[in-house]
Amino acid sequence: MRLKIIFCSLGLILSGTTLRAQNIDTAALYIMQRMSSTLKSITSCSVHVQAFYDTPTDNLGLIKRSKDETVYARFPNQFRIDNREENERHALIYNGKQMVYYSYDNNDYSTIDNVPATTLEAIQVLSKTYGIEVPAADFFYPSFPEDIKSTAITLSLLGTSIINGEECFHIAGKDSTMSYQFWIHNDPLFLPAKMVVVYNNRPGVPQYEAMYTDWKLNIDIPASIFEFVVPPNSQKIAIKPTADQ
Repeated sequence: MRLKIIFCSLGLILSGTTLRAQNIDTAALYIMQRMSSTLKSITSCSVHVQAFYDTPTDNLGLIKRSKDETVYARFPNQFRIDNREENERHALIYNGKQMVYYSYDNNDYSTIDNVPATTLEAIQVLSKTYGIEVPAADFFYPSFPEDIKSTAITLSLLGTSIINGEECFHIAGKDSTMSYQFWIHNDPLFLPAKMVVVYNNRPGVPQYEAMYTDWKLNIDIPASIFEFVVPPNSQKIAIKPTADQ
């Protein structure tokens, strides 16, 4: 995408005004809208995601877990996620017609048929029906900045900070259930660099943190990586909706 950003932008952006009713900093909203414009314009991408998240335990309270994911997407209807988590490695593959969840450790797989015909609709099914979250998915929804604007109690641009050696805009906000922070690259593409979410309404106030690195946009991704070929001796198992588990 050829952006027309006037990149004395830091001075201009920091002078943003505030929408008084909700305390929304228009400079912060502008940066998020530029990020969204970039992601809406691309035809394919890959990104590496390193995430840390809290899980409750009976005797130790919240325990910090981690996972390492590589996301490949070709829009509008193909994606693949290779996931390495503690004691687990799996892949999630969507080709526009079927979703496959494959466990490398157990050499078994599950399929979800009759899935929606677009990536964003398929991601919603995964989240709402099966409790499977796709990394970085929120950023790709065209309505993401407006959703933040409509639900936020406050949203502020805090300035800039350095993430992985690069200058990023630092945005913080909260709504009625959570607080969140976004770090977005201070360059013409405005890609996400980091996100932190604090779930204030959950026991123990757990957190989720993710770093987004090695973005590649409009790349040539082989179609074969979005097709699942059953490995030798692999067993098919059923996957149940979250409500049935």
